[in-house]
Amino acid sequence: MIWKLTEGETIFMLADGVGRNYQQLSALSFDLRQTTQESQPLRAQWPVAYPSRASRSLSFNLPVVFPPCADLEEAFEQALDIPVQCPRGGVLTGILGSTQREYSQAWVNATHVDTMGVTNLFNFSITAVNPTTTTLSTLAQYDMRNVANLHEITGLTGGGTTKLDGYVTTDVSAGFQLQIFAAIGALNQLATFRLFAGTDATNTDPDAGPVIVRPADYHASTNAKVWKRLDA
Repeated sequence: MIWKLTEGETIFMLADGVGRNYQQLSALSFDLRQTTQESQPLRAQWPVAYPSRASRSLSFNLPVVFPPCADLEEAFEQALDIPVQCPRGGVLTGILGSTQREYSQAWVNATHVDTMGVTNLFNFSITAVNPTTTTLSTLAQYDMRNVANLHEITGLTGGGTTKLDGYVTTDVSAGFQLQIFAAIGALNQLATFRLFAGTDATNTDPDAGPVIVRPADYHASTNAKVWKRLDA
């Protein structure tokens, strides 16, 4: 599971995967806390509560195991630096599979560190409010640190899951790369494409210039991004 805390333009990765080389969330625990207004009428046996006016918050404890450091000195430096580098608050985002949960306001209560040889365990205690849930597109579920292998793509334009322009890009950041084996010009060939911010027109003929594909959800104002071939 991926957890990140965003403050302005700064993205701080709390946990970024489940693999050995990533910051791994070892457990998940949280409390939902509610504050409800009450009144005590005179001579009444019971108080009157107003749950419709109640406010709620979620208190998360996120224990995250960081990848092993090279030596003890590096591990101690990491243990001292990470809590200070973590933002005081911002937008908390949790991603599990195709579901993204975003909390519009979150703040750090405490960060506890346990050093275990060259490996550190950080327990981030965070309070968050106002959760919203969205479903991520196919490409947004991939790890941007790797080149995605879209083996089902067989062409560049025409829409649908077998064409490059058919994939949603509104929730995909510029810089995303993928590799396909598709018909380009008169040949089926292996090609790497990168998503760029831009307004270039589609060109699928390699003899006419760089191969560029506008996604079907391209919009000049809200989603000005295009695919450009890198390895031509």
